[in-house]
Amino acid sequence: MPPLVLVVEDETILGDSISLYLERHGLATALARSGEEALKLAEESGPDVAVMDVRLPGITGVEVLRKLRDLSPGTEVIMMTAHASVASAVEAMRLGAFDYLAKPVDLDELRVVVDKALNHQRLRRELSYLKAREETGGHLAEILGESPSIRTLRQQVERIASLESPDGTSAPTVLILGETGAGKEMVARAIHYGSARAKGPFVEINCAAIPASLLEAELFGHERGAYTDARTAKAGLFEAADGGSLFLDEIGHMDVAIQVKLLKAIEEKAIRRVGGLRTKTFNTRIMAATNRDLDAAIAEGAFRADLYYRIKALTIEIPPLRDRGTDVMLLARHFLERCTRQYGLPPKVLTPEAEVLLQGYAWPGNVRELAHVMERAVLLHAGSRVQAEHLGLSEGKDKAAIVVGGGGVQVDFASGAIVLDEVERQLITGALQEAGWNRARAAQLLGISKETLRYRMEKFQLQGPSAGRDSS
Repeated sequence: MPPLVLVVEDETILGDSISLYLERHGLATALARSGEEALKLAEESGPDVAVMDVRLPGITGVEVLRKLRDLSPGTEVIMMTAHASVASAVEAMRLGAFDYLAKPVDLDELRVVVDKALNHQRLRRELSYLKAREETGGHLAEILGESPSIRTLRQQVERIASLESPDGTSAPTVLILGETGAGKEMVARAIHYGSARAKGPFVEINCAAIPASLLEAELFGHERGAYTDARTAKAGLFEAADGGSLFLDEIGHMDVAIQVKLLKAIEEKAIRRVGGLRTKTFNTRIMAATNRDLDAAIAEGAFRADLYYRIKALTIEIPPLRDRGTDVMLLARHFLERCTRQYGLPPKVLTPEAEVLLQGYAWPGNVRELAHVMERAVLLHAGSRVQAEHLGLSEGKDKAAIVVGGGGVQVDFASGAIVLDEVERQLITGALQEAGWNRARAAQLLGISKETLRYRMEKFQLQGPSAGRDSS
């Protein structure tokens, strides 16, 4: 639905001209010939913008503007007058008019001002929404799902967000683990906006997306002349995040040389810009995320063990979508409704066949993949029902036969498709049996941490013969 512009002008020809011109440029209009009529229309329709003459029969445009502030506070008002004066302009702007134009009005100029008013209104609404979401913990509410693992995740986020030193100068580092597309950034934002730092900046960087030669300068900043293209000094992200949170996404792909400097910065709460001599302190919560197996990366020499132990003071592991049961359908319907609303399309529903396919799919791309699948189905296919063929997903196949033994993992491809969860479950079960259900020994055999093994055992509901005894 196009934005609505209320045109308030008692001169018939001018009012009609403005209304017709704006409609030809894709806007909806409502035309009022008096201030009283304008207030009635504003109450009924809540216009996005009002283009209004200062001098009107009955109550004046300035009086209408004053009453609009209470009646329709979201409406941006553009005043027009043939009697331009500093006094009337100041009064209109003081009461909250967006802009002020003198007659005779140039219609092209008016359209430019209306566009600016609409853009200003959009930004104001977004800011209001973001502030309200921060104040009400809206980011936590965005972690959708009713599965036990997601309920636990929300509890962890809420608990971690509350952890801060009494003087507000220190917060524990957080490591967020999870597969690609599982929602690591969303969890980081929920922690930030649920904490006492919510009014501070949330700064993020993808460590895998920036070359190592530039990542150091991005994080720590640089002084003028530090390198060839450093024509001016620039603050780094640690400084930009002061008083808030810094989220280091895909930290597992960070160059080892930068890891050394990062560890020093975290421990000393201070950085020195590239090419600089002066130390700058910061008050920033550090959160990091990765889908990489950091234990394996440490064994390969690609990640520093001391940095790993420093950033994993608190660890959150996000479950993959395929392990969240009925959350798949809850999220699918959420994305379906969001997409139809976003693109102004009629509501759509999933057919039973589509629901079966969604529920049975493995979702290697997790929640992000599900969101893209639903958006594609909404945009590329007409009609009120989303069919199974609209999803673009392969039909389910029989599981492949898997044998785990001393010779490794053997898969009979002819029997069906490989299900990675089944491979993982049998590998973990085999290692636990080999280790006599000693978790420390089994984790060593698998090359993973005890913490990761514990999560996997809970995921597959694996319990040894002595389930009531701690065998770690």
